[in-house]
Amino acid sequence: MKTLKKLFITIAKIITIFFTILSIVLVIVSLIKPDWIKFGIEWIGELIKTLGNWNYLIAFTSACIESLPIIGTAVPGMNVMILVWGFWWKSHIILTILLASIGAMIGNYLGYWIGKWYGHEIIEKYGDYIWLGKTEQKILEKQIEKNGFWYIVLGKFHNFTRSFVPFIAWASGMWEKNFWSYNIVGSIIWAVSVNLLGIFFIDQYESILDNLGKIMLGILVIVFGYFWFYKKETLKQYIRDKQNEIERKIENQKK
Repeated sequence: MKTLKKLFITIAKIITIFFTILSIVLVIVSLIKPDWIKFGIEWIGELIKTLGNWNYLIAFTSACIESLPIIGTAVPGMNVMILVWGFWWKSHIILTILLASIGAMIGNYLGYWIGKWYGHEIIEKYGDYIWLGKTEQKILEKQIEKNGFWYIVLGKFHNFTRSFVPFIAWASGMWEKNFWSYNIVGSIIWAVSVNLLGIFFIDQYESILDNLGKIMLGILVIVFGYFWFYKKETLKQYIRDKQNEIERKIENQKK
């Protein structure tokens, strides 16, 4: 059993690193050679159209996998679905949203179930390998306890919270009935929103790629401004707590 857990963590880490590097490369290529990305999107669009009803399975599987802990932080499930829905949505919107919602619900519940039975052990032994240490765990538990509904619902729109909030939810004391209620609402809102985003992206992707540098700069300015003016002290506290956590681990290793 221990060997299987280590193998799972190793595979998850490799997948995470691979998709993280791939995402960085794609961003760089998008800034330097946007025409390459345009060609890639058009090629994917033609492929999606030829897949026909297989797109239902893609929507369901992508929504499920990206909601899983660890792997979901890197697997670009939402990007896949934006493309699927953008190129294939017109006559298939209802069933696609339904299957994506169900996939997201199942993925979230699998994360909740894994957290319920193995959460503390995984974080204790392998947290450093999945970027989820004691400091991050305490922050997530505090936020889930304080804003459980909104963290489950809105957490679907960020890869880290989408993957780890269900995983941490049980440890923070969230009842299973409450989790399922939040999970259903969040998954449906997420599926509909990503569908609409896919429609917008495919209609505007050429303009988006042509102005990607400006868009990214604008996002960075907004994020930096938000943390500087509203979350500066919180960020400083996080850095101090993380440094203390690392120092304690180093001291324990020396003993």
